[in-house]
Amino acid sequence: MLVPNRLKSLYEGPMPPMGLTDYESLSKFLNAGAQRCKTSGRNFDLFLDWVIHALLASLTSDSAARIFLPKTKTAPFVLDDLIPLSGISPVGKKRIQLSETHLIAPVWNNTDLGLALEAFYDSGFEDVKIEQRFGGAYIEELRLAIIDSPSDVDIPNVLRVWNRGSLQLDTYTLKALEPVLRTNGDAWYLQEGESERAEPVREPRMAALYNCGLRRYCGK
Repeated sequence: MLVPNRLKSLYEGPMPPMGLTDYESLSKFLNAGAQRCKTSGRNFDLFLDWVIHALLASLTSDSAARIFLPKTKTAPFVLDDLIPLSGISPVGKKRIQLSETHLIAPVWNNTDLGLALEAFYDSGFEDVKIEQRFGGAYIEELRLAIIDSPSDVDIPNVLRVWNRGSLQLDTYTLKALEPVLRTNGDAWYLQEGESERAEPVREPRMAALYNCGLRRYCGK
């Protein structure tokens, strides 16, 4: 837990981390943009595309930079802590090109990453078609791949930086998720038959990204 003066210094630093993203503040920006577009006749998708890009860039950069944080102060990454998909059936499985994908796969082990970099160098920067199965999810409309197999993240991370490689992941679409998963920024609500189950939002950026995606690609 950050002590108050540390949190204050983060907010007042030259580059406040987007991990401090406030869902309500982001929503105010989008709602104001929607009103402006309604008045002017401009396409609101422009606002949504900008926010989606900013959120994806922030999440993926934090994922790669996870290795720079002390492991004693962080916890292993779990997909459902980011977005609760484990209880929702995927629409299929897809081979994705890492060069065309936003990748969230938090790096955990310094030694494994170093070995992956060395192996990639020794291979002559080979373009690898990875056959092993990965835990995680691919959200098609966002071109977002999330890997939550801690021991498997190093090679995809290395390949992604050099625009190489492909792998297979369970695939989800926002259109299929929309009827069974929603969020208000504070909680995720999963439809289970006639009832809903609530889970806390642990990463506001992901909740914002999900809702922006629904508005952009599902007209919500």
